[in-house]
Parts: sequence; structure tokens; C-alpha cells
Amino acid sequence: MNNSGYPVSLQLTGKNITIIGGGKIATRKAQGLLNTGANITIVAPTCTPELAQMPITRIQSEYKPEHIQDAFLIFCCTNNQETNEQITKDAAPHQLINDCSTKERSNFYNMATIQKPDYLLAISTNGNDPTKTKAIREKIEESETKGSLT
Repeated sequence: MNNSGYPVSLQLTGKNITIIGGGKIATRKAQGLLNTGANITIVAPTCTPELAQMPITRIQSEYKPEHIQDAFLIFCCTNNQETNEQITKDAAPHQLINDCSTKERSNFYNMATIQKPDYLLAISTNGNDPTKTKAIREKIEESETKGSLT
């Protein structure tokens, strides 16, 4: 097994995060980032009602390279493979980029998390099976609710 990943928890306060796309995946990413103190920008011609209500910057536009110029963290959340591929090509080597449609064009991937006041638990299948990651997280949460983890 070759796993070259190294788990970290990023401090995002004041960092620029750009999410390209306005659908369910973009909404989920933005929701997870809301309490990080980051400056979140959504770039999409349209967005979900949930995204429209979030306290974030919205740019109603198709993707352009200048949208990611100052981003520390980039999420490609469009349903257009050509656009996602172009975004990953436009990103600078120092930028963290996650193409939500394929881990092959990403230099990081998200982990499922369980956050409590006294701990943060991250779960990963190394980007191979997000459905399995979610199932593991749900089982741990269920066990915790039943009190079998304390």
C-alpha cells in the first residue's frame, strides 16, 4: 500500500478559498468552511438557494483564471470535466487544489470529520471511496451517540 498523504488540520483564518461551481457539492464544501474564518468566494453562473443565503462572496460568472489567482485553497465543483481540468491547469504549484470529480487532478482531498468541543476526528479512505468514508463516520457517530465510545 502506497499512501503518500499526510493528514493535517489547516488554519484558514484570513485565507482566500475559491469554490468553482454552485451545486450540491459546492454547497457542502462552503458549509464545511463557514466557521473557519476564511474568505470564501463562490464562482458560478447560478447557485443553490443555500449558497445564496451564506455570508460569502459570490461571483455570478463562468470560470476565468483570474478567479483563482489569490486563492490559497481551490475546490473544482463543476459538472464540466473540461472546466475542472482547466482550473487544475491554471492553478499555481503552491496552491492547494481539489477537483471534486477526480483525485488524480488534486493535490489534496478532504476527510470526513467529527468535530466536538474537545476533539476533531478525521476519517479517510485516501480519496478512494468517499461513500465508504461517510459510512465509517456515520458508524462512529452512532456508536458515540449510544455511549459505546466513552
